[in-house]
Parts: sequence; structure tokens; C-alpha cells
Amino acid sequence: MQLVILMVSLSLVAGVAVAANLRRRERDGIGIISGPAAEADTGRWRVRPLAIVHRGDDSAPENSLHAIANAGARGADYAEIDVRLTRDGVPVVFHDGRTGRLSADGLDLRVSALTADELQHMRMSQYGETFHVPTLAEAIEAAKHSSDHLGLLLHLKSDPRHPARLDDAVMAQVEDRRFADRAMFMSTFDEDIEIVHRRHPDWTVGKCVSPKGRPRVEWPRDASFVVMRGDRIDARVIAHARHDGVPVFAGVSDDYRKGNECLRLGADGILGGDTRRVLGTVDRHAVDLPSRGVEPDAATPWRR
Repeated sequence: MQLVILMVSLSLVAGVAVAANLRRRERDGIGIISGPAAEADTGRWRVRPLAIVHRGDDSAPENSLHAIANAGARGADYAEIDVRLTRDGVPVVFHDGRTGRLSADGLDLRVSALTADELQHMRMSQYGETFHVPTLAEAIEAAKHSSDHLGLLLHLKSDPRHPARLDDAVMAQVEDRRFADRAMFMSTFDEDIEIVHRRHPDWTVGKCVSPKGRPRVEWPRDASFVVMRGDRIDARVIAHARHDGVPVFAGVSDDYRKGNECLRLGADGILGGDTRRVLGTVDRHAVDLPSRGVEPDAATPWRR
């Protein structure tokens, strides 16, 4: 509450747009307390947008345990990973619906047609590194062991005909491993958002908006946040999101100039492939705030 009052005062006195944006982040549970400001004795804390790495750090194969571990070791706030369901109902971390693009042996099979054991015995390869598809359980453990704060943004790659099968399995894994306080969830399908929100109204679940062309950008009422391509974000989109009280995260791939543009417009964080470059970009938009005697955990994101 003290921070909210502080930010209101700052925006009224100075009219600084970034201060108003940070006040919204505090209200919505978006932002990161990244540590003391440069002057050790000022009693100030630095607040910045979220740094999210897309499919884990790109120093390792996408969605691999190595990529997740590197994201945590290099200081990312969240690693975004894709979660699908195998034939025997096990959540696994893999982006594509078929194995062909990454299969080291040229096998192009549907993930949903394989058991978890069959999938994990297949060799995958990217960036000259051979790896095996991890289960969601393994990914959670990798995040836990990589750092004391790395979260996972779980992109639910559900079957739109039966979304609850994946959603239920993912929620069970997160609950069993007591990882809810370090997890966010998102989907391109509104029904996934509704299912997770209905079961756990206190969890953070949002909409991945990535339509072809340039249709109207929309999200469901229950969305906690929106992720969308940076080249789709403009002042109109940000105004729409602010009106609805929905934080916006920009997917910028490796275009960090675009990341800067989105953050200047008011985006609350960015998704990129290189952890260090993502952090360097969001750090340019950090603001120092008086701690008022409070010493928060410097590695803990603000959440609702």
C-alpha cells in the first residue's frame, strides 16, 4: 500500500509515465524487485519489468533441461516452456505437435501418439547438442535447482477438443511439487484460461495472443496477463490493456530494439531468447524506489 501511495504521488508531481507504469505493475503483481540501487546506503530498491526467456536460454536446445538451468543461472525471472500431453497422459515439454523438426534420427511422429517413455527414448538435436524431451516434473525440478527464484511460464499446448486433459495433468504436477508460487500459465485458447482460473482463482493465468494478420486483439475477462508479439504492440493495444487492468508481455525473439520500444510504450516485460540480453534490456527501464524500511526478498516477483 505504501508503494501504491508513493507511485501516485510521483506521477502527480512529476508526471513521469514510467512511474505510473510501475504503480500499475505493483497493483497487478507484475514487476521484479531486482536488488539495492547502486548507492548502497540510499535505502532504495530497484524495480524493473519482468525478464522472460522464450523456451529457456538459447545457449542450449529449446525447452531442454539445460536451457531451463541456464536461464536460472543467468538470472532470468521466468523461463517460458511449452507443455503437451503424451498418449499416456504425461505432461512433457515440447513445442511442436510432431517430432520431425528436432528429431536427431529424422522421425516425424505425433507427440500425442507416443507414450512418455517412447518420446523420452527418442534423440532430439539442436545447436549441435543431443538431448531428450523432459517431462514437466523434470522441468520443475530443473527450475528449482537452477536458482532460488526462477519461475516457469507454462504455455499449455492443449487439444482444443479436450483441453481439460492437459490442464488437469499440469495443475496436478504443479500442486504435487508445490510450485504454484513460481508458475504462470498461458494458452491461446480461452477455455484453458477458464479451466485453470476456475480451479485456482489465485493462480496467474493469461492469454497468448498471436493471431495471423491484424485482427482485433482481445482476451478473456479472467486473463491475468497477455503475451503477444512485439510487432503487434502499439499505444492502442497498451491503452486497451490498461483499461482492462491486464499487464502485457512482449515476445521480441532476438530483436531487443523492439523490446526497448515495447517497454517505452508501457509493456510490463519481454520474452527473448538470450537471458543476458533480455536482462540488459529490462534493466534500462528500471526505476529506484525508497524501501521505507522494508527489505523485500530481492529475488521474489510481485504477484497478486
